[in-house]
Amino acid sequence: MRSFIVMIVGAAVLVGLGALVLLQGPSPTTAASIPMPTAGSKPAGGETPGAPARATSTAAASAVTRPPAVSLKPMGTFDQPVYLTSPPGDTSRLFVVEKMGRIRIVKNGSELATPFLDISRLVSSDGEQGLLSMAFDPRFATNRRFYVNYTNVAGDTRVVRYQASSADPDIAAPSSAKVLLRVDQPYANHNGGQLQFGPGGLLFVGMGDGGSGGDPQRRAQDPRSRLGKLLRLNVNVSPVRVTTYAKGLRNPWRFSFDRSTGALWIGDVGQNAYEEIDYLRAGRPAGANLGWNGYEGTHVYDAQVAAKLNKASLTWPVAQYGRELGSSVTGGYVYRGSAIPALRGFYLFADFGSGHVWAKKGPGGARRALSGADGQVTLVASFGQDARGELYIVSLGGPVYKIVAP
Repeated sequence: MRSFIVMIVGAAVLVGLGALVLLQGPSPTTAASIPMPTAGSKPAGGETPGAPARATSTAAASAVTRPPAVSLKPMGTFDQPVYLTSPPGDTSRLFVVEKMGRIRIVKNGSELATPFLDISRLVSSDGEQGLLSMAFDPRFATNRRFYVNYTNVAGDTRVVRYQASSADPDIAAPSSAKVLLRVDQPYANHNGGQLQFGPGGLLFVGMGDGGSGGDPQRRAQDPRSRLGKLLRLNVNVSPVRVTTYAKGLRNPWRFSFDRSTGALWIGDVGQNAYEEIDYLRAGRPAGANLGWNGYEGTHVYDAQVAAKLNKASLTWPVAQYGRELGSSVTGGYVYRGSAIPALRGFYLFADFGSGHVWAKKGPGGARRALSGADGQVTLVASFGQDARGELYIVSLGGPVYKIVAP
């Protein structure tokens, strides 16, 4: 049996935690001991420039919308899993990313003995480092390409393209590796790590601000740096073209595109006081500024930086919460599956430290506890989405759960 203590130590610094209490690692009963969130808490901020208290009428209209209760179906236990996904159109396989550097396959409900990919010798996995996510090419069925984001043995970010074996689709071809993006990391934390293909077929890469605390070199607002940014890669040209889509991020720990509308949702981990959810409408041009490190949520963090920012041009969060509810946000997905019709259209997200799981109907909707999942899973490192649009919860402690109807 794998050592849970080792997992907890790694968990304590996985996602840029702002609260020092988490440096000791949350206990398996932490989530159950935290008070439930207040239903209908008003989201602060929004996309309307210069209006931190936006969308009051929209939120009021949405306040009566509550998510249905759900249940959690165990799908297996893994070695520090941090992500789950499936290739487009592949309804028989789930791919589980393990922080230590392996990708496992669950095929027709059973875990395969041989990893799909094992690059553990290339990966530094201390603290927040590791193999952090993967994404399948939209044309994976024909080109067999997929992409991984990890920190190498020097602690620097690498985005690498691989191909599945032509002889065995359940095994990757290690010799196919091609590095597409290199970003030096000045510190060991705030690596971001998420990969997602957007509606236009470009690969988005979430980059943290480089680490330490408070973004001491103010990289998130520095246009010369790739840290604290949401990057956009055109992987269909050679060399790969890298552009900045958004800036002002601290540590985007999970972002996703609504597979129905194309809207972008981002969970950005806070420093000492506030966690936030950001929203960018579908088709929005590049150039959004989410405010860090001038602002933490809608609150001034670095007054000197904030004074130089045009508040009217910033993209404000559509939800935020303080330390009374948690300490490290984990972004999720908008549910677009068919198994729970009443959950469709709700954006799910969680807190790594407290175990709260919430649902929010649209950017102006109220944050609601997701009954049946809220407080039931410790160390929520990620959500996952399969080819049918069904959602999963991934615990760094090992278990992976499918969200199902009660």
